[in-house]
Amino acid sequence: MIIQSKCVYYEERLQPKQIEIKKDKIVGVYPYGLFKVDKDYGELIIMPGLCDVHNHGYNGCESNMATRKWLKEWTSYLPSEGVTSTLASISSFPKAGLLKALKNIGEYIDKDNKKGTHILGVYEEGPFISSGKERGAQNLDFQIIPNKKVIDEFNKACNNHLIYVMIAPEMLKGDYSVIDYCISKGMKVALGHTGATFEICKEAIEHGASSFTHTYNGMKGLHHREPGVVGAAMYFNECYAECICDGIHVNKYAANILAKTKGKDKLILITDSVNIKGLKPGTYTFEDKGRTTTITEDGVGYITGTDTLAGSCHKLNHILDFAIHEANIDFVTAMNAVTINPMRMLGINDRGLIKENYKADLAVFDDSFNNVATYIDGEIFSK
Repeated sequence: MIIQSKCVYYEERLQPKQIEIKKDKIVGVYPYGLFKVDKDYGELIIMPGLCDVHNHGYNGCESNMATRKWLKEWTSYLPSEGVTSTLASISSFPKAGLLKALKNIGEYIDKDNKKGTHILGVYEEGPFISSGKERGAQNLDFQIIPNKKVIDEFNKACNNHLIYVMIAPEMLKGDYSVIDYCISKGMKVALGHTGATFEICKEAIEHGASSFTHTYNGMKGLHHREPGVVGAAMYFNECYAECICDGIHVNKYAANILAKTKGKDKLILITDSVNIKGLKPGTYTFEDKGRTTTITEDGVGYITGTDTLAGSCHKLNHILDFAIHEANIDFVTAMNAVTINPMRMLGINDRGLIKENYKADLAVFDDSFNNVATYIDGEIFSK
């Protein structure tokens, strides 16, 4: 099969190209019009499929309570955003419940994830959270201080698919051996939901931490006498930085500043979407979280009666559009932030680019990044 467009995101610019697909791989990228094509997308944008590395849930459920049935529903929905790869992100929750969900996630990845969006692995955003206000909407009752034993326990539960771990480094009290251990197991470590000082972040990075969880949110801010976690995210060039670039969790100017400091290779745009995604405005009680959430007419979720955000309702393609057209983030920086950067952060080297021998995971969008078509393993998914 050959598809083409005058706006293929190839080698960091839009250009007229043809893409040849055989089975699940890209086998050739050619000049526009060279061969007879199966589909001509005209001036629509063809780009690598989007990757949302921080994505909890949808339609009333999250990975914390994942069943194999819901995981199928979720991975069947995500192609409508152009998302071809994601992580099942878990947060603070009763340990027994997490272990049950992780078992379902691991079995789904190994046995059932044959169609729809690829679940690349598990992202453990909680329960290794700060005791302070930086924990955000995560429940302190379920906090765990990480160690080798609990890392192994969680990883075993999901059939060794734990690939990304977030830690509030101040909770380690100067003993970073658990970060060393995660790195030795091939896991990536992020710093987040943390009130750590700049110096503590520096020490954690020296032990292998390589990313920051939803930068600005749930972390100690930048101050000229104590740069804090935000300052560390901006300062350390080798580190990636996630950002919920929706104008709600992060102001558009702040998002632009972060993008400039991280450049085209280290920014990662995420949704951090939770169970309220896909639900209509109103107030909902979630017994698993022990709270109610109110979704406003503008599609923003708050813990009812507070100004604390309860997570995101947003779609990654809409965040990409906001990043480019509202936050004025450089086009290449924004495009890389939803495609190749998350893959490189995770150490995955067979997707995220339009390139020979890469996965035929592609997304087709209009100029406002409304999804027109999504290809996963070379098969087209209609909305």
